Amino acid sequence: MLPWTEKYRPKRLVDIVNQDKALEKIKPWIEEWLHGIPKKKALLLAGPPGSGKTTTVYALANEYKFEVIELNASDDRTFGKIERYLNAAYTMDVFGRRRKLIFLDEVDNIEPSGAKEIAKLIGKAQNPIMMSANRYWEVPIEIRNKAEIVQYKRLSQRDILKALFRITKAEGIFVPKEVLQMIAQRARGDLRAAINDLQTVVSGGVEDAELILAYRDVEKSIFEALGAIFATDNTKRAKMAIVNLDNTPDEILLWLDENIPYVYYKPEDIAKAYDTISRADIYLGRAKRTGNYGLWKYAMDMMTAGVAVAGIKKKGFIRFYPPKTLSILRDTKEERSIRDSIVKKIMKGMHMSKLEAIETMRIFKSIFSSNLDVASHIAVFLELGDKEIEFLTEDKEKVGKIKGKMLSIHKKLKEVKTELEIRVEEVMEKIERVEEDTREKEEVKEEVEIEEPEESKEEDLGSKDQITEEKKDKKGKQVTLFDFLKK
Repeated sequence: MLPWTEKYRPKRLVDIVNQDKALEKIKPWIEEWLHGIPKKKALLLAGPPGSGKTTTVYALANEYKFEVIELNASDDRTFGKIERYLNAAYTMDVFGRRRKLIFLDEVDNIEPSGAKEIAKLIGKAQNPIMMSANRYWEVPIEIRNKAEIVQYKRLSQRDILKALFRITKAEGIFVPKEVLQMIAQRARGDLRAAINDLQTVVSGGVEDAELILAYRDVEKSIFEALGAIFATDNTKRAKMAIVNLDNTPDEILLWLDENIPYVYYKPEDIAKAYDTISRADIYLGRAKRTGNYGLWKYAMDMMTAGVAVAGIKKKGFIRFYPPKTLSILRDTKEERSIRDSIVKKIMKGMHMSKLEAIETMRIFKSIFSSNLDVASHIAVFLELGDKEIEFLTEDKEKVGKIKGKMLSIHKKLKEVKTELEIRVEEVMEKIERVEEDTREKEEVKEEVEIEEPEESKEEDLGSKDQITEEKKDKKGKQVTLFDFLKK
């Protein structure tokens, strides 16, 4: 049966799932090749596994009629083995009908010794070269300088769910939505892995989906990597053990740290292995502080090859254990989220820095365990929830008492608010009355000061004196305003 990853691989760029920004860079680049040679002759597609890098290459070749010459760099990583493939970049097809598109997969695993020569070949190429890498910072700098980097993002669960729904519809099968959601969640952004899981579930029976998917847990992958590292004395094989491993360097370090004592039995060998991962930890810390993630490569070398050759290993079956740190973090995830929520509320409500808020929270814990009255006022002020109060008191009975006191405080606050509103209304009424009186006085003043219309120009000049006397009388009425109001 044809794998669904191949059967439903997009044939057009428009069908690639949620990588629009990446395609906006790729389309103009390939069109430049159709009319000449672009400034950058190579593209480096960088992103997590299953995000659509390889699919883009073949969809592009299908749309623009290119012949793909593919090399997986993790299989043949030396320059001598790659050279014969890249020589094809110099020539057209024998009959000149189809141009070639050279595809180098997993170039972050190419040996550094051949990086300069490969960069030279890219410089001389007469056909487009596309490369892919999960971690672009591990690609040798000589190759990165010759290529334009196109970043692919990790697909969301929603993106993967849409793709899975399309496949089930095309196959004419029914898979419960909760099973598809489980597959999408476990895939962790890897659409290829999700499609493989879907096909496995359908083949094995949807009713046993959870049991089938358990075999594709992340821990299985890390167990395989640990087995490969501890089972070899070859540094290259040890380094290759973590290729495509969907774990961060920090997580891999924790797994190695936990299992070294179970693999080596001589104290000096254990010490040597721990020395290598301590150096790796230093590199990882410097990479985070400085932003120079090129140091990750040295850290990965130390924690894989360095540990693999640390000494003589135990023979026979060795059981690996998950790091206690991860299990502790997993078990305390909810507790840590509640703690962080309290700290944020203290920072916002009391205008404190994070360190001050953490110290204040410790003080609050002692208050909440000993003085429930003060604790209830603090809880009202910070608007704490039930779980946050329980975190501070560490006693469910005290939570109930504090909540009762909080209700009475809220009731009093409402009463105070009501009294304040009444007072505000009374003041507003007084202000309105004063404003109304002022408006009435101004209206009366305007009426009093209104002048009579001027007489015709033909009237005698003596009438002016009469008008003046009338104005005086009116001004007098303004003085006796209260008499006027009585009328």
